[in-house]
Amino acid sequence: MFLVGKKINIMCISFYLVYVYYRRLFSKGDSLTIISLILVFLYALYGLYHHYDSIYYLLWALPLGVLAYHNERKDLELLKIYPYYRFIIIAEYGIENFPFLLLILWKGDFITVIVLVILLMIIAFLPQRSWVLRYPFSLVDPFWHITFRQYKLLIGIPLAIALVIIGGIYENPNLALFALSITALIGCMPYFEREFTAHIVVASYRGKDYLIEQLKAGVFNSTLLFIPILIIYFICFQWQYIEMLPLYIAIPTVGVLTKYAFWEQPLWQGVVLIIIIVSVVYIIPVIAIPYFYYLAIKNIKKIQYVRHSH
Repeated sequence: MFLVGKKINIMCISFYLVYVYYRRLFSKGDSLTIISLILVFLYALYGLYHHYDSIYYLLWALPLGVLAYHNERKDLELLKIYPYYRFIIIAEYGIENFPFLLLILWKGDFITVIVLVILLMIIAFLPQRSWVLRYPFSLVDPFWHITFRQYKLLIGIPLAIALVIIGGIYENPNLALFALSITALIGCMPYFEREFTAHIVVASYRGKDYLIEQLKAGVFNSTLLFIPILIIYFICFQWQYIEMLPLYIAIPTVGVLTKYAFWEQPLWQGVVLIIIIVSVVYIIPVIAIPYFYYLAIKNIKKIQYVRHSH
């Protein structure tokens, strides 16, 4: 009876920790968000089930996400009051990933299930480490440093490299182009942050010059971001689809334009960037660049001159 009660206690604590983990995604009583998250989750499982053979490699992102969370969690010291706290953590990680593990098991991929479970168990026993990684990005736009540190965006780069390698193994360049889209999306994330308008007002560069300096930093930073991906791409695919590569590299730079073009409308900025990433292979976004450039300069001048006059 003691062992049964102990197991029940472990599971109760683990379920509560899972609830706390997902509780961050919605506010109390926000039924619409909860339902939306559940539907998105079910749709992801549905898509994975029907396309398992072609996208199963994405499941290897699960332990990466767990590792990032494990290293950042703040409750380990509190959990250490339980002598069996490691088992609580293992159960928590198992519950969080249970739907995916069950789907893999359903597909008969027993080796992947075993490896993922072992990795989750190993992660639960890993000590937390505070790594200070120095990014080589230009400080003209400090949000490249801030967003990469805050949201751990660097984790996406090994995933993109893995996709390129898998695409090379299976001779599937579309998979490599998808990896480039992921990298482009990562490069756009810093442009959803906004500097204080006071910084724009007192900047030594005015109007178009201010935008050009931001564009220069964007080109430099996005090029650094793409270098490791492109090296692997050239190794795997040589010169195949080489004409498309500059378009992907340019997407984060277009992110600079959309940031200032939609300065007070970040939602529309996100919609526009998604459309650009999806349709980049058709070169459609190139047509809109002059318009975004015009809007960006217009908004920068509006911020600098109108507010400066007050």
